[in-house]
Amino acid sequence: MTITLEGKTFPVRASMRAWKNFEKATGCKVTGIDADDVTKMPELLFYFVQEGCLKQGMQFKMDVDEFLGMIEITDLPSLVAVVEEAMGGQQEK
Repeated sequence: MTITLEGKTFPVRASMRAWKNFEKATGCKVTGIDADDVTKMPELLFYFVQEGCLKQGMQFKMDVDEFLGMIEITDLPSLVAVVEEAMGGQQEK
């Protein structure tokens, strides 16, 4: 799975390491955020992209702030969809 921001395509991988790194860096539980949290979803995606690049042997030298600077408000719906898909999709009850 990938996401494209500013014409650059990044691999996305939702691993336990990415999950742990997000929680350690932010102090927020992944299970406590949802699609309406426009500040935490993009940050979670940063850790999924970081992990995707590591898995594929790609260099990824951006920090969180640089990555967030690439995200336009209009990117948010597709960003949320990618995060949800990476985490197994939405489950309907």
